[in-house]
Amino acid sequence: MMHPGKPGRSHTSVIGIVAMVGIVLLLESVGLAQKSVQKGSGIEGFRELRWGISIEQSSKIYQDLHFEKYVISGSKEEPRKVYVRTVEHGEIENIMFDSIEYWFKGDHFYQVMAVLHSRIGPRTLVTQAENAFDKIYGRLRKRYGEPSDHKVDYVTEFVVVVREATWTVDHSAISIKYEGVGRANEDLFTLTMREKPNR
Repeated sequence: MMHPGKPGRSHTSVIGIVAMVGIVLLLESVGLAQKSVQKGSGIEGFRELRWGISIEQSSKIYQDLHFEKYVISGSKEEPRKVYVRTVEHGEIENIMFDSIEYWFKGDHFYQVMAVLHSRIGPRTLVTQAENAFDKIYGRLRKRYGEPSDHKVDYVTEFVVVVREATWTVDHSAISIKYEGVGRANEDLFTLTMREKPNR
């Protein structure tokens, strides 16, 4: 028998179900928020080096960092300084690269470039470099969405395929480039992360 002013069992169970549904929806919304934060998380540099750090500070962080070469980018600009590490961990996104270069504009760290060379053999269907491009393209697309720039070019003389894609992530840009097998029977995959100009 129900008493006035006291909720019955059915009324209490309905409230409990509604509360449980509300909690589940809240947890799902929190989870989605966390995923979206991870997906859009910014890139402020590479590993321990933040964009803009000086050569001196970088050398204190990586004591095996040493000067490799100058690269001229334009007649009106000072040459870029390229540094490499003696004991480099060449793996990025589970891909082992042949080399990783740290680029400085003046005394300002602004770019890292990772390079992977591979050769085509008699039984090669997909080269190591092309496979690396496909894998990282898929991961970056899943993480950041469609690239802001994507193109495929063909060098007709040797029918060399050049594939490029770029993602803009906050203050940084990530570019990947695959240059197909040419005259030397080699192909090339390059991953570049750089600080966007005019921050």
